[in-house]
Amino acid sequence: MERTYTVFHKEKTLKINNEQLSKFASHVRLNKSYRDRVSELLILNLFVYSIEFGINPREVIEEIENLESGDGNTQTKPAEEFTRPPLAGLWHKHFFTARFLPKNILNSLQGGVLDNLVNEIMDPSKSSIITEEMISELAHRVINEPVRQRSNSNKLTGEWIIFAKKGSKNYYLCLSTHDAGDDFIAEQIRDHCVRDFPFLSDYV
Repeated sequence: MERTYTVFHKEKTLKINNEQLSKFASHVRLNKSYRDRVSELLILNLFVYSIEFGINPREVIEEIENLESGDGNTQTKPAEEFTRPPLAGLWHKHFFTARFLPKNILNSLQGGVLDNLVNEIMDPSKSSIITEEMISELAHRVINEPVRQRSNSNKLTGEWIIFAKKGSKNYYLCLSTHDAGDDFIAEQIRDHCVRDFPFLSDYV
């Protein structure tokens, strides 16, 4: 059965059908070992994220492949289970791209961290004036230290891959932003993923 999706992009309306999405999935090299466990909705999400936000689909797919191998080869937060309705029993995993660098930097500079850096680097006992070297060091450390620390601690955040577990397998459902809301995510899964994976009706 052919299905056609409408995508709004830069004041243009794009139409893409499920056959084209299947070709797109092959183009971005979704591995055959788990391809039948990736919903059509997630493939559509990959397409939209790539044209709307410039996110390379492979950056998301690499996180899926990490989940396939046990969620150990990653710099993002470990996968977590949703505990409250309407998503209770489903799981989410962060994926990270350069687009999310500012968010990670801001998260790391909260709680007085930025003030401490400024006071350390621009200490009046070191110099009575603010030098170009001080400004350069501050800029470097504000950008690099938070990302390195979060990476080393496996705490990089981005947006979510939503998935379900059945037996020993993961079923990849959709991509979502943190602020989309659980009700919206559940509605998307009901409308588009249950037909791919009927067992999801027990969840949403």
